[in-house]
Amino acid sequence: MASNVSALPHEYRFKVSPDNVRSFKDPQNDNLHIHHLYVRVSTFQHGKLPDSVNPRSHEKLSGRVPEAIEESLKERPTWFHLLNRGLLVIAQKAWFDNKTHVFHVVINSPEEGGLADGATTDRVLAKAKGAVSLADFDKLTEEELAPYPHLRDAFVHIEVISGDLGEMLVPLTGARNTSNQVKEFALENLGGKFDWLKVALEESEIRGRIRYRENDPEPVDVRTVLGLLTMFHSKWNELKKEPVVAYTSKGSILDYYRDEDWIEGYKALAPVSVDILTLYDYIHVHFQEQYEKYKASLGTGSKLGRRSEVRFAENGKRPFTLPLTRQTTRYFIPDGWLYPLLGSFRMLLDFPTNGKGKVKWAIDPQEMFELHGEEFVADVVEQSESLGRNAQSTGKSRPLWNNLRQKMELRRLKQDQPK
Repeated sequence: MASNVSALPHEYRFKVSPDNVRSFKDPQNDNLHIHHLYVRVSTFQHGKLPDSVNPRSHEKLSGRVPEAIEESLKERPTWFHLLNRGLLVIAQKAWFDNKTHVFHVVINSPEEGGLADGATTDRVLAKAKGAVSLADFDKLTEEELAPYPHLRDAFVHIEVISGDLGEMLVPLTGARNTSNQVKEFALENLGGKFDWLKVALEESEIRGRIRYRENDPEPVDVRTVLGLLTMFHSKWNELKKEPVVAYTSKGSILDYYRDEDWIEGYKALAPVSVDILTLYDYIHVHFQEQYEKYKASLGTGSKLGRRSEVRFAENGKRPFTLPLTRQTTRYFIPDGWLYPLLGSFRMLLDFPTNGKGKVKWAIDPQEMFELHGEEFVADVVEQSESLGRNAQSTGKSRPLWNNLRQKMELRRLKQDQPK
């Protein structure tokens, strides 16, 4: 994590010459803008932006790569912006003021934006600045910077993507963090901590589909698996909180997994881990059926494929293949709908109270969705409607997570009652 993160939402500002700024509208999405800047190292707020969306931001600042970055800064400061690929910042808003020559970056929360790539470079530069002065570098005069030409003369490339990324956030940060330049990867450093998960998954129908290391060929990153399991962790019952973070901050799930207070709770889910992952796809594939039941109860014939939140493969087009189970569907449902719904099924689990026994299902989750799924789908769709058909906002809606969980808990109580 960045060590000096201001309260969010927060606006960050830094000086930049008009000659060193270019802004573009994304050719595929009018809601996104892309900005490229070359900023003096001395004026950028290194170490101050949130970095939860960056899967490498928690790696140790030691080894060949950080040393190479520091060497290029000190030995070739005037080349640094060309030798280093720079930083990627995700923001909700960003703009350049031509009058003041100030670039503005607005970040709503650590889950929605911040430093998405280049965390190692950012931390090396912050360390280099901190080693010579504790002052805010953008406040130092040219005379005060003179003894440090490597910090005075060097520029760094900053790319800022601003707007509503929606479901693109995690794929984008994952794609930008696959450079061969960086050999160390957070997942590889966990060593044998995935062994229990491999035993559970690799003897199941989804064997051979989970990627445990950065460059492995399997289609599903283990962070996705941990994110799904996180929603079923018993800790949420103790904390009396909703696991919204599983959706809003997928990149930081490893922090929970590394936490000694959480790791045993993950391992306790081993007996039902495959069920959870297959349930995720089961809900996806059968969502449309439950949607039609919900709409029929209202006396309307609205089609799921016409909703802007859903991607629909019309006849003649290849259906979507879900990477975990390899099932196909013509309706690709966003995670902003699926995660709150899936998370409610935690209420169907029985957790051992005395530390003995295994986690098990009190009620078959697929059967529950088949019988009562329309009620839960209705809540998801109606919440999405109230939020302007915005799937990302729906996935972040704590009231929705809470309502779905309470509804599932009530359904379980009704089914548990003697008939």
